[in-house]
Amino acid sequence: MEFKTRISTKGQIVIPKEIREKYGFRKGVEVIIKPLDETRLIIKRAPRLSELFGFLGEAKATEMLLEERKKEIEIEEERISELEHRGK
Repeated sequence: MEFKTRISTKGQIVIPKEIREKYGFRKGVEVIIKPLDETRLIIKRAPRLSELFGFLGEAKATEMLLEERKKEIEIEEERISELEHRGK
C-alpha cells in the first residue's frame, strides 16, 4: 500500500484516512517521527499513558500520577516553609 501526499506551506502532512483508521491516528494523538536516512521517515503513534502502565490501565495511571504530584507539592511547600523560617 502506498499513498502520495503533499507538505503544506506550514509543514503539515495529511495522513490518508485509510492509514489513520487502520493505525489509530486520530485527532490529538501524538506521533513520533524518526528519520531513517536522507529520504525516509518512520511515523508511529506515541504510546498512550495506559499502554505505558500496561495492565494498570488509565484510571490507575492517573491515580498514580496525581499521588506523585501531591507528594511533589508537599515537598515544595516544606521547602518554602523552611526557607521562610531561615529568613526570620
